[in-house]
Amino acid sequence: MNILGDFLNKTGKDKILILLLVGIILLVISIPTSKKSSSSLSSSGYDSILTDSEQSDLEGKLKRCLAKVEGVGDVDVIVTYDSGGKTPEGVIIVAKGGDNGTVATEITNAIEALLGLPAHKIKVLKMI
Repeated sequence: MNILGDFLNKTGKDKILILLLVGIILLVISIPTSKKSSSSLSSSGYDSILTDSEQSDLEGKLKRCLAKVEGVGDVDVIVTYDSGGKTPEGVIIVAKGGDNGTVATEITNAIEALLGLPAHKIKVLKMI
């Protein structure tokens, strides 16, 4: 209570300065200190290095699943991985319905949720 009493007895300039300093401290505390590592895959479920057949199997599962989504139609999927073969780094989806904004957004959201990739690493294209 003594701190609060001292604060209330301060002049207007002192109160403003104290409030400004407290605000700056709170702002600095709220700034994130590190980025999520791109090799951290605990949220996406990849805990071991994927073999070529597992990578191919993932592409096949994505292709079969996306082909069942309304508006997607025929679809091809390519997943690129980091040099260790563990972390998916990007996805290209070529779909008949790839030119439909709603369909492209749904595909992007599904890949984001499944692989934990940001949207800028997922590209949906229209199949010719």
